[in-house]
Amino acid sequence: MNFSFIKKSLRPSPLTRFLMVAGVIYVLWYLVYDYYLLPDGRLDEFLSLSGVNLAGGLLNLFGWEIYSDTRILAVTGTSGVEIQNGCNGLELIGLYMGFIIAYPGGPIQKRVAFLAGGIILLFFANVFRIMIFALSIYYVPTFWEQVHTYSSYFIFYPIVLTLWYLWTTISDQEIPLFLSGYSSTS
Repeated sequence: MNFSFIKKSLRPSPLTRFLMVAGVIYVLWYLVYDYYLLPDGRLDEFLSLSGVNLAGGLLNLFGWEIYSDTRILAVTGTSGVEIQNGCNGLELIGLYMGFIIAYPGGPIQKRVAFLAGGIILLFFANVFRIMIFALSIYYVPTFWEQVHTYSSYFIFYPIVLTLWYLWTTISDQEIPLFLSGYSSTS
C-alpha cells in the first residue's frame, strides 16, 4: 500500500507552517514577557531610562529646555511624560522578532543582522516617539490622549510592516560581500 499520498496531504503548506511557527513564537514571547520580563522589569527599565535620556538629550540639542528625572521627560514648564514598563516598545520588538524568526529562508547570519538592525531602528523610533510625547504636552496638551493612543499607528507599525516586507523580499537574496565576511578573491 502506498502511503506517500497520505504523507503528502498531511504536510502543511509553507503558509500554514509559517503561521504555526509564528503562532508558537508569539505565544512563547507573550508568556516570557508577561511572566518573566515584565515582572522582573530590568529590560523594561533599561529601555525606558535610555529612551528618556536619549530623547531628552536630543531635545536639548535642538534647543529645548528640558527636565528629565529617571522615566519622566518634560519640556520646562509642562508636567511631562512618564515612560512606564510596557510603553517602551519592548512588546513590539518581540512581535517584530517573531515574524523574522518564523519566516523561512535566509542564512542565520543574515537573519541575526536583520534582527539587530530592526531592533535598533525600533529603539530609535521609540526615542522619537518619546520626543513627540514631550512636545505634544507643550504644544497641544488637550490632544495628549490622542497622540499617545495613535502614535504607534503612525510610528511603529509602518516601520515594522516595512521591515517585515523587506525581510520577505531579501531573505533569500545573496548577501552583499561586505556583510558576509568573505572577500571576492576567496
